Amino acid sequence: MATNWSVCGICDFRQITKPSVIWCSECDEGLCHECTEHHSISKATRGHSTVSIDEYNKPPLTILEITQTCKDHNEKFQIYCNKHDCPCCKKCIVETHNECKELIDIDDVVKDVKCSNAFEDIEHTLAEISENLIRFGKDREENLKAMKETRENIES
Repeated sequence: MATNWSVCGICDFRQITKPSVIWCSECDEGLCHECTEHHSISKATRGHSTVSIDEYNKPPLTILEITQTCKDHNEKFQIYCNKHDCPCCKKCIVETHNECKELIDIDDVVKDVKCSNAFEDIEHTLAEISENLIRFGKDREENLKAMKETRENIES
């Protein structure tokens, strides 16, 4: 099953849906209140470091520090330099990137990133759907088998 931070991984495995309250990075799954208790006292997992789901969902500081303006010239970034792997304002291009050949409009770079993220989201969703279909098929087979056994018990 795909990792989902919003649902307790242990309960989800048992086909119970409960919201996660903590995230264990070592187990790579979220845990509900009840499972958090067991997780914290179990010999195998009591040493794991966990964080609240709210803390887990906060963007890293490096993302929060991202700016859209050049620190040197206080101008908005307009170009991305592939050679130096950095965004540039107009003055940066003239002063330090005028020899660079791989300059791309910043809007095109953002569009490419959004497209690749959307593609990854679609792939992830399709994988989850596929897993659910497989699970539904297995559940259906088990239910049919149980119904058949029940019918045989009633008839005998």
